[in-house]
Amino acid sequence: MICENVIGNLTYEEVAARFAGYEVDPVDFDWHEAFGKLHRKESRGGRTIGVRLGDWVLSHGLREGDVLGVDEKGAAILVVHILPCRAVVADVAPDHPSSLARVAYEVGNTHAALFFGESDFQLVTPYSEPLLTALGAIHGVTAHAEDVTFDLGRSLSTTAHHHHH
Repeated sequence: MICENVIGNLTYEEVAARFAGYEVDPVDFDWHEAFGKLHRKESRGGRTIGVRLGDWVLSHGLREGDVLGVDEKGAAILVVHILPCRAVVADVAPDHPSSLARVAYEVGNTHAALFFGESDFQLVTPYSEPLLTALGAIHGVTAHAEDVTFDLGRSLSTTAHHHHH
């Protein structure tokens, strides 16, 4: 099966209602794969799929709950599931708001992706030991490693590409 579009996202009531009664067959993606145009995947239900998406995915990315297609029998929908991964979570003390900029600078200096966390004073980035150490050394910042599922809609970068030197 080839999937070339996202039909909708199950977080929207009208999409969830449209697919009520279908089996949901998750297709696992690492967060950085969500920005790729071409994939060959196997769903958790054992369905082999090809994903061939347009250029829009390079900046928007696939999101948790995106419906990639309906299986050949019309019984199941193939749905994007973003896998959790190790991350550095930086909590900035509310009385040190300028430390948010310092965290963003340090993360940007490594060309890593940066995401808003669960509050206005929390930022999250993919894990690296040097970054954990650097962020923890910033005054007013507490940094720790944690397994998280990146919410690509909360990305601070234009794109959240994985970048190495």
